[in-house]
Amino acid sequence: MIKPTTDNRQPTSRLKDFYRKADKGILALCLVFVVTLPLFTARIYASDEIQYFSYLHSVVFDFDVDFTNEYQHFIALDPPKYEGFKKDLLDKKNENNLPINVAPIGSALLWSPFYLVAHGISSAGSAVGIKAFNPNGYSPFYIFAVTFASLLYGFAGLILAYMLARNFVSKFWAAFGCIVIWLASPLIFYMSLTPPMSHANSLFAISLWLYVWYRTKGWKIEDGKFIAGQRSLKSWFILGLLGALAAMVREQDGSVMIVGAIEAFYCYWQWLRRKNWLEVRRLFIGNVLLLAGLVIGLVPQLLVYQFLNGHPTPSTIVGNKLRFFSPQLFGLMFDFNHGMFWWAPILIPAIVGLILMLFNRSLRFIGIVLLAAFVAELYISASFQTWTMAGSYGARRMVGISAAYIIGLGYLGWWLAECKPRRFLNRKVVLAIGALFILWNFGVIFQFSVLRDQTTRQNLQPDKVVADMFTKVPGKIFETAGKFFSNRSDFYRK
Repeated sequence: MIKPTTDNRQPTSRLKDFYRKADKGILALCLVFVVTLPLFTARIYASDEIQYFSYLHSVVFDFDVDFTNEYQHFIALDPPKYEGFKKDLLDKKNENNLPINVAPIGSALLWSPFYLVAHGISSAGSAVGIKAFNPNGYSPFYIFAVTFASLLYGFAGLILAYMLARNFVSKFWAAFGCIVIWLASPLIFYMSLTPPMSHANSLFAISLWLYVWYRTKGWKIEDGKFIAGQRSLKSWFILGLLGALAAMVREQDGSVMIVGAIEAFYCYWQWLRRKNWLEVRRLFIGNVLLLAGLVIGLVPQLLVYQFLNGHPTPSTIVGNKLRFFSPQLFGLMFDFNHGMFWWAPILIPAIVGLILMLFNRSLRFIGIVLLAAFVAELYISASFQTWTMAGSYGARRMVGISAAYIIGLGYLGWWLAECKPRRFLNRKVVLAIGALFILWNFGVIFQFSVLRDQTTRQNLQPDKVVADMFTKVPGKIFETAGKFFSNRSDFYRK
């Protein structure tokens, strides 16, 4: 008789074996996730966050999209603070004579499994007499569920971005790009400190689309040349559904599908040049399926628009905010008080890395499509009348496309430290520079959260940021950290 084998190795040996086989980049990301976990803040307080969250409570408890009682709940928590919110969203009515909600439903859809689990646990706990569980849809347990969901979705987006990036650079530089963009850009702020905003979910939706797009590609690059191939019809349809998810998280995120449009253009050009009508027909069917997946995926959003606004399109309030023929592109990038590159200087080398990819024949196409996705997001963000995003931490509407920044920064790191025949910098120097960008970003976050009030947060003021970084920040770090980690609610009540 054959006896079953047993693993007689010591636990330390098994750990060593696990470490040897594991993807070191993913381990590094998990380590950073654990280290940054104490920054996670479970609260809902701003206008956009309330609008995203209200979908869940209204649908689960009221079976409608009338947000009157949801808005009244949050307003009652602090009437003076929410006076503007009440005036703009509750007192005013939309085209269907309902309270205004300009948020799409994507974040609520992603949160819904966590919210429903929280509701089930709260209901069970309340039924057995545990007073801490209040199944009213608003209690801290529900808030924790949706905010922690955003944190997890953001982390999943980073993992997807890493797995995409390692197709173009080594695992080391893919992890470098992920960690530095994560910690040296507004991403860490919107993942950990303000998770109920949609930006962590946006990162997830866009990274997922890009990852699936690349994994299902039929084309390849040989000797720097684009060789058209075949993507399965099923994959085309799935890309359409995922594009709809991205658009439902943030409408502008649907622009990531410009990547698929450029890919289709290249493939059509090659097949038409060869007069391969069979492949042209197959590609056309694939494109039709993508559009079908997109339309079908958008049905939930269109239905919500119909019930909420009285028509299957966004509120006219959203449309009135956009000026597509006069985008503030230069301002969004370089304005001293609102420019994304002033708020997050790390994005400059990230974009430089994408541009450098254009000079690498085997990665030129990837550089083209990622730059196109970045420019599409940039153009739409710059078209908003509220392009300054005054009062927000950095260019928050540009957080979702972080996968492009990650790949660009990872490539630049490799190019500086390992590209032959010339190596410009030692790997340790590149890592040290990345660490400096991270320290700078945390210093700016500290100033934004601690040294600024609602009025002074409206503008960055780079000269003041530099001065305060060396004169005010060092003296307040330990006192502020003690308050933040010991009494979070009191810290935000200041």
